Amino acid sequence: MSREFIQALPRKFTEVITAAFRDDGRRWIESLPRIIRKIEENWQVKIDSPFPNLSYHYVAPCVRAEGSEAVVKIGFPGEAKYILNERKMLEYLDGGSVNRILDFDEQSLAFLLEKLVPGENLKTVCARNPQRAVAIAIETMRSFWQYPPSNNDFPRLEDWFEGLQKAEETRFPADYASKAREFFDELSSAPDEKMLLHGDFHHENILSAGRRPFLAIDPKGIVGHRAYDAAVFLLNHANWLKNEPGFREKLSDAIERFSAALEIEQRDLRRWCFAQGVLSAWWTFEDNCENFGRDLEFTKIWEV
Repeated sequence: MSREFIQALPRKFTEVITAAFRDDGRRWIESLPRIIRKIEENWQVKIDSPFPNLSYHYVAPCVRAEGSEAVVKIGFPGEAKYILNERKMLEYLDGGSVNRILDFDEQSLAFLLEKLVPGENLKTVCARNPQRAVAIAIETMRSFWQYPPSNNDFPRLEDWFEGLQKAEETRFPADYASKAREFFDELSSAPDEKMLLHGDFHHENILSAGRRPFLAIDPKGIVGHRAYDAAVFLLNHANWLKNEPGFREKLSDAIERFSAALEIEQRDLRRWCFAQGVLSAWWTFEDNCENFGRDLEFTKIWEV
């Protein structure tokens, strides 16, 4: 069963996990059938085949004992601090702008989550109209953001960007890292812009729902300037549109619309996009993936 199970997993998922976590990742993948059986027994659910777009977590629909549908998400043990922070974020938001958390197994690092219906992401909903995806994303972000609670222990965006300091000791291009840090330090100084962010606000994390037109999933939970979430979306939007005719014009239009909606200068928003793109490339580099060079080259589209 284990061999058949592993062979049926999405190839990208196994490649990402083994590239990033090597032997630990392979052992975890091999342990998934056992973990799934345990979850099915403890929560009285029947877990179906996983979703095709897996990355760092095993995520699959399931049916509960009384017949209702839900989603099971199992995290890699090496990412425990991020998974526990996501749990805290979901519990704090309590379904207000995200799918609800129904249960959590700390030993398996597994979530039982509300299944959003219809549950189509923006790339599907807006396949013929990417401009509509921008409007939906702006509205969804606005409903998501809030000032963080006092004395909270959510991580800070500064913690993420401090990682770029390590780049000086590697073959990661130091000029990109220093420029990204410079932009971040300058742009993130306004305290009134610091919000409780999603941290990974892209098209596939915004789904059509029933109780609201659209809700977010997979919030990382981090405190920082709200332009960071916009930059994450715009980078993914650029990758989505890059092979289309009139790509530059369409991207400029998206930047202009975010700029007007969030009251952030277009130049500053482009610099946020550059900084976020470099940070993303650094994470790719840390994951032992050679694609970081391609990601860095792509940051030139922001023209900063």
